Amino acid sequence: MKSQYQLTRRNLGLACLAGSILLAGCASDNTARDLAKAEQTLYLEAQDTLKSGNNSRSIELLQTLETKYPLGRFSEQALLEQVYAYFQSQDYEVARATAERFIRLHPKHPQIDYAYYMKGLSAYMAGRYMLEAAELVDISERDLGATRDAFSDFNIFLRRFPESRYASDARQRMLFIRNVLARHEIFVAQFYIRKGGYLAAVNRSRYALENFPTSPVTADALASLSEAYLHLGMEDQARQTLELLKEQYPDHKQLTDDGELRLIKPVGEKSKSPLQAVLPDLFS
Repeated sequence: MKSQYQLTRRNLGLACLAGSILLAGCASDNTARDLAKAEQTLYLEAQDTLKSGNNSRSIELLQTLETKYPLGRFSEQALLEQVYAYFQSQDYEVARATAERFIRLHPKHPQIDYAYYMKGLSAYMAGRYMLEAAELVDISERDLGATRDAFSDFNIFLRRFPESRYASDARQRMLFIRNVLARHEIFVAQFYIRKGGYLAAVNRSRYALENFPTSPVTADALASLSEAYLHLGMEDQARQTLELLKEQYPDHKQLTDDGELRLIKPVGEKSKSPLQAVLPDLFS
């Protein structure tokens, strides 16, 4: 009887233990479901605010989601959508940094090409200026650090994802950037000519010709190179470059009717600034 009693108590204990484990498992399942539901609710709220254009609030929610549920279902997507939210807020530097962080943390993500593209697009927009469309400010005359970053970012993106849905847009933007960079070299070369830095002008002009041979500023590069050679007393090189300019671009603005080179005015002589040329009434 005693043995049977002990066996019964043992079975009862095992049953209680099994029940406790079962209850704990149910509680754990309920907690997991509650957490998943709370995460989804937060993500949907962030989505709604993003669609409504409330970017700052959306960023707050997405950051909370990423921090509170780092291993959750929507954590990776929350970080990716922060890139877009920062971009929409015109906070392009943070958008680019966030895209870089996503690339570093989630290199195998199905939308990794989008992250690379947005990294380049953010740098591209950071290098643009509000007055450029009205031709009041020429981007080529500004600091082109962000623009060069965009060219590099897009180049990496296209090498890795040539068939991406964003590839065509990236190629078009790279073409624009290439022309901006070429124009910048000529702007600097002409600046050196005005300041008497003729050797630097030669280097800049040659760099533009060698690295951007199909850009629209090739004619300007030849004109600047010919003038810089002339000032340096390198008459043979100046003449050869001038002949090439006349042969390929006979209507260039620096060519006179007699086929001579019209020289750039040095600093100190009266000349119009870009804004004076566009808005003369402001300076009358």
